[in-house]
Amino acid sequence: MADDWDFYSLQVDDLTASIFVDLSLEHEAPVTGFPFMAYVRLYMISPRGDGLSSQEEFEILCNLEDALTQALANFSSIYVGRNTSDGCRDFIFYVATPENWSEQVAQALAGHAGYRYETGYREDATWSVYLDFLLPSPMDREKIENRRVCATLERMGDKLEAHREIDHWSYFPTREAADAFLAEVQQLGFQLRSFTSHESQEPAIGVQIWRNDIPSFSNIDKVTYPISLAATRHAGKYDGWECPVER
Repeated sequence: MADDWDFYSLQVDDLTASIFVDLSLEHEAPVTGFPFMAYVRLYMISPRGDGLSSQEEFEILCNLEDALTQALANFSSIYVGRNTSDGCRDFIFYVATPENWSEQVAQALAGHAGYRYETGYREDATWSVYLDFLLPSPMDREKIENRRVCATLERMGDKLEAHREIDHWSYFPTREAADAFLAEVQQLGFQLRSFTSHESQEPAIGVQIWRNDIPSFSNIDKVTYPISLAATRHAGKYDGWECPVER
């Protein structure tokens, strides 16, 4: 299984949180033979005021995470992600057996005696913590994909400052649903580029629309969210965007 790690921000129990998760496991979970969810809750020494990790503690926490995951990789475990919130960082694993879990963690963290932590585990053969808690919601996943496209443009020399035509794709089960979607987004200034029909596939109708916008990290979510919501209202699915590179 190839790693595909990414992060996103959210609210957990009305507190600011940040989740870092391996998305590549989504279509593998639950992994047979790893029926127990085991965790390490680390209490940060100098968190930010909102409970997230501070820049001054960043490198130390990275080194601690590396030590923890490398040591426990030999303990029949799969590291799936972490949640940072309320001054704590919870590292989540799935293990074949929880026997000696706390002892293994203690050995892994022996070089970080200044940190207070807790360990625990419970049976979770369906991987509900990973699937229902760590994985992003559709909107959070859209944020991740938007950020990835912007990062790709930036690596290609784009300063992400210029307006340009941005194309968006959505798919619908019927032409009627696609037409209703198009009528709604045209009210937002989007124009039709093309319809595509795939009678042997589901969903059968593709709609490509475009509008002049700036594809910046701070702006693109505000562009895509109305399209995504409109697609959902008409039984469809928004499928992302692309645009030319402006150097």
